[in-house]
Amino acid sequence: MKQSKRNPFRLLILACTFLCVAFQSNAQTLTVSGKITDAVTQKAIEGATITAGKLNAISAANGTYTIKADKGTKLVVASVGYQNFSVTVNAATLDIKLAASTDNLEDVVVTALGVKKEKRKLGYSTQDIKGSDLVKAREVNPINGLIGKVAGLTVGINQELLRAPNLVLRGGRVNLIVVDGVPINSDTWNISPDDIESYNVLKGPVASALYGYRGQNGAIIINTKKGTKDKRGFSVEFNSSTQVQKGFIALPKTQDEYGPGDHGRYAFGDGLGGGTNDADYDVWGPKFEGQLIPQYDSPVDPVTGKRSGTPWVARGKDNLKRFIEAGVLNTTNIAVASSTEKADLRFSVGNTYNKGIIPNTGLNTTNINLASTLRFNSKLTLDANINYNKQFSDNFPDVDYGPNSVIYNITIWGGADWNIDDMRNYWQPGKEGVQSIYAEYQRYHNPYFMSYEWTRGHYKNDIYAYTSLKYKVNPFVDLFARTSVTTYDVLRNEKMPFSAHPYGREENKGDYREDRRSLFESNSELRADFKTPVVANFFKASGFAGANFRTFNYNSSFTTTNYLNVPNVYTFANSRNPVIAYNFGSDMRVNSLLYSVDLEGGKYFNLNVTGRTDKLSALKKDNNTFFYPSLNLSTVLNDYVSLPSQINYLKLRASYAKVRGGGSFVSDYIGATPNNAFPLGYGQQYSSTYGGPTYTYADVYSTGIGYNNTTQASFTNTLVDANVQPDDRTSFEFGVEAKAFNNRVGIEASYYQYTDGPQIFSKSISQTSGYASYVVNGTKTQRTGWDVTINGAVIKSTKGVSWDATLNLGAFTNKFKELPSGLSILNNFYKVGSRTDEVWFRMMARTPDGQLINDAGGRPIYLPVAQYVGNSNPDLVWGLNNKLTYKAFTFNFQIDGRLGGVMEDYVRKKTFQGGRHIETVQGAMGEARYQDYKGVKSYVGEGVVVASGTPVFDPVTGRITNYNQLTFAPNTTKTFIQDYISRVHGNPEPNIMSKTYMKLREVMLTYELPQAMVQKSIFKKATVSLVARNLLYWMPDTRFNDVDIDQYPGESSIGLQTPTTRSYGININFIF
Repeated sequence: MKQSKRNPFRLLILACTFLCVAFQSNAQTLTVSGKITDAVTQKAIEGATITAGKLNAISAANGTYTIKADKGTKLVVASVGYQNFSVTVNAATLDIKLAASTDNLEDVVVTALGVKKEKRKLGYSTQDIKGSDLVKAREVNPINGLIGKVAGLTVGINQELLRAPNLVLRGGRVNLIVVDGVPINSDTWNISPDDIESYNVLKGPVASALYGYRGQNGAIIINTKKGTKDKRGFSVEFNSSTQVQKGFIALPKTQDEYGPGDHGRYAFGDGLGGGTNDADYDVWGPKFEGQLIPQYDSPVDPVTGKRSGTPWVARGKDNLKRFIEAGVLNTTNIAVASSTEKADLRFSVGNTYNKGIIPNTGLNTTNINLASTLRFNSKLTLDANINYNKQFSDNFPDVDYGPNSVIYNITIWGGADWNIDDMRNYWQPGKEGVQSIYAEYQRYHNPYFMSYEWTRGHYKNDIYAYTSLKYKVNPFVDLFARTSVTTYDVLRNEKMPFSAHPYGREENKGDYREDRRSLFESNSELRADFKTPVVANFFKASGFAGANFRTFNYNSSFTTTNYLNVPNVYTFANSRNPVIAYNFGSDMRVNSLLYSVDLEGGKYFNLNVTGRTDKLSALKKDNNTFFYPSLNLSTVLNDYVSLPSQINYLKLRASYAKVRGGGSFVSDYIGATPNNAFPLGYGQQYSSTYGGPTYTYADVYSTGIGYNNTTQASFTNTLVDANVQPDDRTSFEFGVEAKAFNNRVGIEASYYQYTDGPQIFSKSISQTSGYASYVVNGTKTQRTGWDVTINGAVIKSTKGVSWDATLNLGAFTNKFKELPSGLSILNNFYKVGSRTDEVWFRMMARTPDGQLINDAGGRPIYLPVAQYVGNSNPDLVWGLNNKLTYKAFTFNFQIDGRLGGVMEDYVRKKTFQGGRHIETVQGAMGEARYQDYKGVKSYVGEGVVVASGTPVFDPVTGRITNYNQLTFAPNTTKTFIQDYISRVHGNPEPNIMSKTYMKLREVMLTYELPQAMVQKSIFKKATVSLVARNLLYWMPDTRFNDVDIDQYPGESSIGLQTPTTRSYGININFIF
């Protein structure tokens, strides 16, 4: 048999085939599946990215995933907020537990519409504050607690009950409050800090452009607590704080050496002018020397009806301090939470009681919150949240300037001739309910009578709620639907008793008023979310597109009696004259289309582009649709560039946006009688949150109440240009974020430029046209500024000692860039390049070397035109937060303040004019005042008089132009000090003060009970904190420390304010 010849090619093919089979057997492809959960809470993690080679998958709502992978390859799992996890594939089932990220560079932030993103990928500025930082050393208003904690955010704290703080973000007032992605109508009193997981401040229009015109100045994003992180799957938390508010940091300084009257003369007749200077008086009366003077409680001769004199002594020293009581702030909250694979539930109930420092005032607030998440299956998830807030006060104080204010009655115009303790029984014997007792009956009032009889009630029900449904179509597409409502109804009433006589109500016959308002707003949102796998091993895209439909409705009424028939019967049927009533209603619709696209270019860049189109019914039909684009870009340099080893992280970012505001067509706040004059001549009308149309430029008739309670109507006298529209804001922002020295030092810095305009401007026109003004788009302004946050681990010891500090800084300027056509100067003073916050006050005339120029009567001459004295906004706003930890103890303290800016101290001005200020009895003024009392002119004011020539004033600048023609001589003219002060303090100059201040804002010492002790109790965790607020207050010029500058971030003048107090208390927190 012949042997066949072997073919070498055939042997090669057989060898290759064998090797391929062997390789395939070793590189077996598996279908890997499993579940991804949180390593601590065991909760499923949705949206995690699973990568195996070039293949990607996304985990479902229940955490499950499926992906094909070769055996032996590496499986990488990444999820926002967690550390990346990698594992070698060696089985078809892999359950993975992810640990939360400990590197705050990977922090998750909640952005516009509630979308979560990694902070490192954002191209704009945001700043987070933990909710737990604001629930121990509390403020009366929860949003006040943000002061000093956010770079670029100025919080104008308002100490008055139920008044909202002034939130100024990068120079613009921010009124957009968003809860879990849903805008709510909030007075900031309807927020419970115990339900808040975190606050995120979106600092510019780029960050909040997806909210349309409401997001022009940024937004406060609130993320609520959901479920529990407890390993047991459930928890019960009890949190309670009690703080006593006592000890004033700012109180007017008053004298108690002289009583009421004029030029040293006073005698009580009837308190209505029947005596000597005994009605609507100043405190320029006789010195308290025990002399006999008829007073309000002096004996009356039954035959002659005349009052005999009684010793004139200072019976009422420190009346205000003895009248004001210690306030109490008590908050108690209980929350029950549960988390399972299928659901997260949390229910909380809290109550806050604030006893006011003025007697018989206070506020109760009850808050109920229910949050739930239901995961029906791996595709369908339901989220829901409802929050009910009830505010209840039978009496809250009115401190605004006027006889309605106890501060006005006690401190500004009340003397020490009466004792506050004698005023507790405030009815005259035999005239109970009709006539109160006081030292004057034309203008002023008994403080206790005001507190217990002249009451103002506030009753508000506030609800916000949302429900959202998310359906996962496939690993790359989700459908999202959400509907939300925010609604409130509020009743405010005023019961003004007989013998009350504020401005405009001098008949002493009492009144009753009701201010009712109701608001309902709904938002419905439809959205498709998408994400793509990595394309070409480089690009990845994600984003959404959708629509929003907003419906708004508001109704209000203001009704008042016109004096009462019967005292103490507070009904409209008891009105002596016809009842006066106003009502107002508005509706608005906003239809929106919006989108957002994120592009990731590997490790090199992240680009986000957003757009929103609004159709707003509050605007004219031909000009009511606008588009809001934004773009932001970020790059983390150390992902692809070799940097010095000391630099752990370096990110650059830039952004652009063009966002249109609502202009004067919509308003964030609304008063009692919109588009009509407020009918009361005293106090401040309630300004409630609104967000609807103003009808300011509507060509309609305005109706109201005319003379003698007759109705009237008038057509608008304003002509509106057909093309007028809200102004645009064009925003550019650049920023850097860095970490260094093993992440122990971090910095985030931003520079921004906002160009606003052309803004709405009203210019005067000839009244022969039938109108008084013409409204056009005219002015443009440009705001530039910066904000910086610096974090540092000052001490980081292995012995349990640490010190972390955060410094927040912010500054801005706003200038006129363009003026309306045909104008070179605006409002007499402002030119292109002028700052918009320039302060111009009338000033006293001075010689070239700075001496005051007096008139022939020995009193200063004032320039006829106001002069520039500074700017109302501070040059710098700063806050320094510190946290020191040693074992179970944590010590927190915060120092913050402002630098620069000027304003007029109105309280000081009025106490000087009224003769009440302490400086009127000190030094040369004190000596002259005693001579006033003796009837002798003795005070010689500083400066000179014109010896020859007549001053000529420039009609534009107001300055003296002919100094070379004038000669001066020392002022030797004697005058009464009362007259001199009346002239000098009749203008702002002597009371212009710096707005620079510093406060030790917050101090907390917390002790966490050791686990060995806790485990023997029913608690899982327990902490006790000692807290204090406003301990120290410093300003450069102590003459002005009668005012708390906190409350006036951008104002150029102040009003009366409730004295700011220090507070001390304790917080206890138990987790069961």
